[in-house]
Amino acid sequence: MDINHIQLSPFLLMDLYKNHLIDSAPARPIAPALPGKIHPQKGIQYLGKNQKGICILVAYSKDVYLPDDQLNFLTSILQACRLNLGDVAIINHYREKISFAELRKQLTCNYLLVFGVGLSIPGLSEMPLFSMQHIDGCSVVHSPAAEQLNNNNPESKMLKSKLWACLKQLFNV
Repeated sequence: MDINHIQLSPFLLMDLYKNHLIDSAPARPIAPALPGKIHPQKGIQYLGKNQKGICILVAYSKDVYLPDDQLNFLTSILQACRLNLGDVAIINHYREKISFAELRKQLTCNYLLVFGVGLSIPGLSEMPLFSMQHIDGCSVVHSPAAEQLNNNNPESKMLKSKLWACLKQLFNV
């Protein structure tokens, strides 16, 4: 069978075209921008679907979210916790300068994993690595950056084991 004669199931077609290409709703007039008027902030941009309210903060200046190696590493950690990218929201804090309150409000963040030493998040105090804190109904764990964990040296293995102990407690794995 060649590419011009592929049969797709109705469910696959429905999944592929869940968003319409053409909006059938009548157009609304756009109000002109008034000087001095504050416009609502755009929503937080993240990778994943955030189906379980698990937010992962990273900080990478050269990537939209994070490098492929680190994404693969985080994906393997999620799989070990019986989670996937659909369950989480990965936010690059370098590009999204948000406060803890905004994160909780916009993404209904119940769990927050912070990867990176020195990330300053307004509304969130400095905390020791691999300690779990409960702040405003959200469980927060702070870890070194993913590239420090994603190596095969003894130090990385020790850091991974400390993170795994926190994640087992956090997600009851």
